[in-house]
Amino acid sequence: MEFVDHPQDIPLQIKEVNDRMFPETSFDRVGFVGITWQSKRAYAMGQAVQITLKEIDPNFCVTGRVVWCDNQQDSFKIAIEFPEKEDCFCVRMIEQLSQIEHYRRQAKTQGRRLNYNEAAAEWINKFAASFPAFTI
Repeated sequence: MEFVDHPQDIPLQIKEVNDRMFPETSFDRVGFVGITWQSKRAYAMGQAVQITLKEIDPNFCVTGRVVWCDNQQDSFKIAIEFPEKEDCFCVRMIEQLSQIEHYRRQAKTQGRRLNYNEAAAEWINKFAASFPAFTI
């Protein structure tokens, strides 16, 4: 199971969902399965959550489930898996866009002004090969 740390400067909106059931999944899944996020609140393991990411795509909306929630100093690090193949594939693509936007913002703080296409080209060259594969 591979999770990608979602960049904190690209806000996620997370809402609990109580009427969603998922198929059982095994812990030996290989490849990209979800994301991690620093949350101000704890979530119960197994809790279904709806994720939106308005800054990257206003139409993006998927539902996943909390796999673990670790209490840290001032926050909770949560891992959200996406057991449905289509949702998982969609999240992986959106997450790459989020990583590229985060890279563009980091470059800006270093005095480099990159448009999105320039940032994407650099990010792909530097990081795409190590981004977890989608293998469900």
